[in-house]
Amino acid sequence: MSKVLAAVFAFIAICFVLGNAAPAPPTQLLDAHTAIQKIIAAYNRIPGPSVVHPWEVAHVIDPNTFVAHF
Repeated sequence: MSKVLAAVFAFIAICFVLGNAAPAPPTQLLDAHTAIQKIIAAYNRIPGPSVVHPWEVAHVIDPNTFVAHF
């Protein structure tokens, strides 16, 4: 039991340390448009063709009538 309690206290301590970490400097904060543009630019630097998956039909499952068969 003491090992579990020690693990819980360690987890809580790590959460407090990460929660109090310094935020990024204002020069590194990006707005949504700039962040998306940077992601697209990084993706475009990947060599080779993109993988195109076939079109799929979306199926809606009624949770009231759904039965899982295992």
